[in-house]
Amino acid sequence: MPKLRSVLCPVDFSDHSRRALSWGVAFASRYHCRLTVLTAVDPLLAEAARVRLKLDLLQSETEPALREFVKAVVPDGAAWAPGIAFDVRVGDPSNAILDAANQADLITMGTQGLGGLRKLLLGSTAERVVRRTHTPVLAIPPLVTEELTSDASGPRLELRSILVATDFSETSGTAVEWAGDLARDLGIPVVVAHAVEPIRVPSQWRPIAEESDERRLSDARAKLEGLSARLHGVKRCQTVVWLGSPADSIASIADEQGAGLIVMGLTGDQGPAAARPGSIAYRVLSQALVPVLVVPPGEGGRLKAEG
Repeated sequence: MPKLRSVLCPVDFSDHSRRALSWGVAFASRYHCRLTVLTAVDPLLAEAARVRLKLDLLQSETEPALREFVKAVVPDGAAWAPGIAFDVRVGDPSNAILDAANQADLITMGTQGLGGLRKLLLGSTAERVVRRTHTPVLAIPPLVTEELTSDASGPRLELRSILVATDFSETSGTAVEWAGDLARDLGIPVVVAHAVEPIRVPSQWRPIAEESDERRLSDARAKLEGLSARLHGVKRCQTVVWLGSPADSIASIADEQGAGLIVMGLTGDQGPAAARPGSIAYRVLSQALVPVLVVPPGEGGRLKAEG
């Protein structure tokens, strides 16, 4: 995208979505763009209110409640506040978000992890949005460890560093550009990371496989050096290559490196019927303790402020 002109933030009135709203406000304020705060009302609930109570649930209840919800993050009259639009719809939340996202350059939303045996799953709304989105999504986990600074000038983006994970695909190349643009603007370091999947062979072939793994690690290091050379103007760029599963390592690498944001492309599986995100992005979104910015295929632009 040539400019960041519009941020969409879906909320469900939970504390988790209030935290995601703070991130949406921080981006909108930083890049001087419009913020749309959206919520969706269950169709059965809206119809029951209309039939039994003769009540327009959207106009009389939901929109006023949404404005009050936003006030907790953006007080009335705040000089730093971005322009805010309120969007209240009837329908499935994920469909409402994806429809509204056609007019947005970035979606900022919370994820909702599940406990027990399903702890690796995203909340259903976040999962559906990420699988179908054509707009970059900044996903905020429920136990996010990177809290925003907030003072008289409102929520501010003050990240320590950014980790961008790449598989050298076109989409992950765009993710690297996003990370570079953000890092230059915020004056913070970038860590460019890539995982080399080890070759699985019977034990008698392991010495040969290890030689191949070493060559692949060396090739990956050379490619990362090439990528880092393109990140002109970044405060500091570090490269990290490791042998292992990217799905299980990216979140922990981000923690080890002190990164406050993970950026990655949504390459997914191949083929026209393939669902997105791929298993790597899915697991990172489920495990991360810092926000994750995911860039979908076809998102060929760069982050730029309106101005």
